[in-house]
Amino acid sequence: MNYVSIIIITVSICIELTGGFFARSSRDGNWRTKSHLDITATGTLRAISKYINANKRGSIEDFFRDDQNGKHTMMKKVFALRKAVAETQENKKDTAYIHCHADQIVLAHNFVKSCKQKLIARKDDLDEFIKQLGECLYTIQSFYSNTNWVEMYGSVVYEDFGINDLMDVAALEEDTCLDNADYNSECKNNIRVNGKLTSGYHHRRANTKPAKAIGSSTGKCSHGGPDDDSRKLVARCGINKDSITPEWSPHSHLHKQAYTAAVQATENFLVANETGVLYTIGSTIFEDVFHVKRRMDMTLAMAIDYTGSMTDDIDDVKTKVTELLTNTVGSSNEPADYVLSLFHDPESWNLAYKYVDGYEMINKVQTIESISGINPDCPEFAAAGMLGAIELMRDDSPLYVFTDADAKDDDRMQEVIDAAKAKNISITSLLTGQCARRKRSALGRHERSTSSLSFFQQIAEATGGSVYETDKENIGNVLDTVIGETFPSSEIIIDSFDWSSAETDDQNITIDSTITVLKISVTGSSAETDADIYYANGTLATYTSGKSTRIYTSSGETIISIQHLSGSIMKLRRNVINDWKVNITAQSSIKVDGELLEKSDTGVMVSLKGSPISDNNYTVALSVYGFGSNGSCHSIALTDSTGNVISSHEASQLQRDLDTLCAATFKTPHAKFQVKLNGNDDTSTDDVIIGKERLIGYEVINRGNVTETYQVSISDDHSFVQGTTTLEYTLLPGDSANGTFAVKPTTPSAIFSYKISVSIVSTGDVEQSITRKLVVTDVERPDCTVVHTDGICGISSLNTANCSLYPWTALAEVTFSGTLLESISSTVGMSVKLTHVNITGLSTGPIAVNISGDCCAPSLYINVIDVDGFISQCDLSFGGGQSVQSVEVVSEPSGSSGTDIYTITIIMTICVIVVIIVINNTSRLHVSMGLIFFNLPVLKMPQNYAPSFAKLAANVHLTHITTEEFAKEDLMQRNILVDSAKDLDQGFQSSKQFTKAV
Repeated sequence: MNYVSIIIITVSICIELTGGFFARSSRDGNWRTKSHLDITATGTLRAISKYINANKRGSIEDFFRDDQNGKHTMMKKVFALRKAVAETQENKKDTAYIHCHADQIVLAHNFVKSCKQKLIARKDDLDEFIKQLGECLYTIQSFYSNTNWVEMYGSVVYEDFGINDLMDVAALEEDTCLDNADYNSECKNNIRVNGKLTSGYHHRRANTKPAKAIGSSTGKCSHGGPDDDSRKLVARCGINKDSITPEWSPHSHLHKQAYTAAVQATENFLVANETGVLYTIGSTIFEDVFHVKRRMDMTLAMAIDYTGSMTDDIDDVKTKVTELLTNTVGSSNEPADYVLSLFHDPESWNLAYKYVDGYEMINKVQTIESISGINPDCPEFAAAGMLGAIELMRDDSPLYVFTDADAKDDDRMQEVIDAAKAKNISITSLLTGQCARRKRSALGRHERSTSSLSFFQQIAEATGGSVYETDKENIGNVLDTVIGETFPSSEIIIDSFDWSSAETDDQNITIDSTITVLKISVTGSSAETDADIYYANGTLATYTSGKSTRIYTSSGETIISIQHLSGSIMKLRRNVINDWKVNITAQSSIKVDGELLEKSDTGVMVSLKGSPISDNNYTVALSVYGFGSNGSCHSIALTDSTGNVISSHEASQLQRDLDTLCAATFKTPHAKFQVKLNGNDDTSTDDVIIGKERLIGYEVINRGNVTETYQVSISDDHSFVQGTTTLEYTLLPGDSANGTFAVKPTTPSAIFSYKISVSIVSTGDVEQSITRKLVVTDVERPDCTVVHTDGICGISSLNTANCSLYPWTALAEVTFSGTLLESISSTVGMSVKLTHVNITGLSTGPIAVNISGDCCAPSLYINVIDVDGFISQCDLSFGGGQSVQSVEVVSEPSGSSGTDIYTITIIMTICVIVVIIVINNTSRLHVSMGLIFFNLPVLKMPQNYAPSFAKLAANVHLTHITTEEFAKEDLMQRNILVDSAKDLDQGFQSSKQFTKAV
């Protein structure tokens, strides 16, 4: 058996002391169950294959035959998309139409319809594009698991979904399923509608199934499965096709057909003729999104300032460049050739070299020494250094410039630009200083040389490069980023260990046939001859063939590199006894991508947001492909930043269509500080309106065991943050605090990012941060806001016998501009009455919507849709989160019928909310609440009347509000007082009426 022992550092920790298909894995434990990950990966690869065959000719394998790293990059894009799809299930768990639940299929259809415009708005930011595309594909895929389409048409794709007119959907008042008493198993043929769409309710997805009287044989369908309580209500059971297991999926017999349709729908959404995303964004962006591009033969070129001031920088550049080159030499990512240009002052000291052998380039880089010039002024001949490199370079290659000085020959800028453009060469500069920055300001900070920075920036902008301002400590990270993008390393870690001088035995190195290049790095050696490698047959490796090499770097490191290996066990022997640090890595056809997961409140595994908290359980999930059928995962190790193993965990393994999942759950080690930051946006859309304020909310939780003071701050890349940017909180262990920041965009058609960070005040160390992006638009899509409510659905009203006797009303306001409204509706259909002005042709708001209903619908959403499919919802709740209970239909009792034999005695306790509003001279709103309890008389109730009780609670969200909003907020608070008084009175009246009836 061929295998490779892999230690992957998936997460770095500083040691100082379900909905449609299953999102990620098979929660039912059946490997044959297909998840959103499987659907997305298979459908997307089919779409890419179709595109390559039509536009590049051949298959994916043919296209990437000589560029396996390009294929790996493409797979990473596919994996990023499938992750975005899976994340949607949890991120949008409270939006029913995203999952096609609760007969909200028209809303789901319009959401998919709006995707094209949302994607166009995000085409300049590929990360945001992938995130939005993931949300769209999630709804498309969920349609086939959660609706009755597959029951009617099998594995055929519904091509009009999200595109053209939608077929008939069951009315919200229409019973769609037959009752099935065995709701924990399979229930075939329980759908009673045909020729029209319906879907199941799911009580964990912000929708409530309409109650039916006890004894009813029909009702609305449920989603079904152990995490959906609606399956216990008429019509019992469910219709989901999420899995192959009946206990999880009542229609499990149709799982394969649903999977087949979802895969085809995913492919169609991406590349279908005329309607696919490809035809919306164009082939260039499509190729960027999925990296449908091959790396051409390129030159790796560097222009390095080697003047005296660069001494420290050159040492770091030499170390990092040597590391990068030894990672790529001999691999499919190796450059075709290398150019090294050294520039100085005077210009006559400038030198340029070209090499084909990567090790010759490494040896030359190792000889670079900084030399003080004869001219005392600071600027150097950077332009001449660039031109010297460009002359020796291949077309379509990158040039990297390293300097800490201004350009003395900046008058040659246009000459550099013209020469680079002629050969399509991009120029990226890494600046560790400029001349003016060597003169400290009065505050001790370096000042920036505007003219010098402008020189490098103008060249970068003209040639498609970038400018990075960095320092000695971070130059290695910047080099990893800028060079690694073009000449990436397909490196896996074989082993990492400390080799004590007390250990005299040779070290065995196990390799397999997937390894193309083996690299051994020994830190602590004093010469390249300190270490040797022996093959399995005992032969000593020599370094004369060009396929193996051994060098000693200026940083005191021996590096041995061997190419074209066969699977075997090799031995590492040291010739000098010292304490060593050994790192063994390899270039391999095996590729690994990973993420750190945590369990959400709903039990779903989701990607960790922010950093892990000590003593909490997390799961490392590694996607391994190129593993082969005989590959196996043994263990996953957690290491510190120096490679020392902190803990090792047995890995579980699952073979999937495209890769192998290797996973292990571990508890994070103890860390000195423990704090969790949760962020949220106060609205449901990722678009913000130019000139309109938007609130960004957050929550800080002290997960440590000591009281600590934290500072929460916000920053953004467009200066859109308004007002306060930092706030402090002193939190006891386990305590939390909420707050908001305001942003107000002033630039249209922009994607801006904001970052919320929390730091320890006493140290200034940033412990957690969350970064989000928003799209700025000048089209104000519909926004529905509840202005006023009147009525309470108390406990006595929440049953099917008399819920219609308790009316309520509400007033909502819909704002919009630059778009037309298509419809205004509710999620409960005709049981609620909506009145508003005629919206036909209306292109701007606001408009008022009057809403009236009764306690048979104690909670609902008002849906507002514009002609492009953009949706806004108002949330109305009159029952404190309680739902209507089923009771038998009881006729009026006659005088001879006697009294009820069976009764249930209930002590009713009414909790009255007392709200006190105080307005002080700083225009802040203070809300304090008290609770008063009243014990009412004992009531006798019929046996079948068993309403559920819940504690009535209110959440107070203190936010800074604008002057314009204050009047509205004040009115709403007054309405709370009125509604509370009405609720109390209605509670007493209901009690009297019910006592009389009994």
